[in-house]
Amino acid sequence: MIFRKEVYFTRDMGEYNRAKAALVDHGIEYTSKSNPMTNPGRSHGMPFIDASAAYEYHLFVARKDEEKAKQALRSAGVK
Repeated sequence: MIFRKEVYFTRDMGEYNRAKAALVDHGIEYTSKSNPMTNPGRSHGMPFIDASAAYEYHLFVARKDEEKAKQALRSAGVK
């Protein structure tokens, strides 16, 4: 993401959704990316891995909106 800055990263989907809502509420455009920490292939999960923490969620904003986005996330109390 060449002209984007990562402003948020989590493994908690609830926090991820709160962060997205905070950006939308402040009129900040974002892109997101999620990927599994493991590559389970054809299986439907890995033993001993908590499914709620098996994905990484990233939020990116335009470089010009980086400080505004960080302020929006702080004011929303997003961890």
